[in-house]
Amino acid sequence: MSDGDSTQRSVHISGVTGSVSVGDNNDVRSTYRTGGGDEEAQRQLLDAIVEFRAGLAQLVVNDQTRTLDAELADTEGEVRTAGRATPTRLARLGELLSNATAITGLLASGGTLVQQVREVTGL
Repeated sequence: MSDGDSTQRSVHISGVTGSVSVGDNNDVRSTYRTGGGDEEAQRQLLDAIVEFRAGLAQLVVNDQTRTLDAELADTEGEVRTAGRATPTRLARLGELLSNATAITGLLASGGTLVQQVREVTGL
């Protein structure tokens, strides 16, 4: 593109982690927060959700597994985008898990997930 060219170009970027520089002569600065105990708890919760959902996908689909998976998916999305699940979402998830003891007992990852939800909520 020449200096006299008035054509505008656009770039759309989504889902970027880390530093990005587009164009010439940029100055890129990154600030990283050190992980605290809460961040680690949220990361462990996310890991437990992912593992449990993988096991849940192997079970027979019914209303309870659909509802539980939907809430898990929403919680996973919230932790991934916001860095944490809200107390309201965690309370809903905790209640669903309490009502799904047959499922959480059936999957090896169920106990880990229940423990992580308890740790994050303090219950």
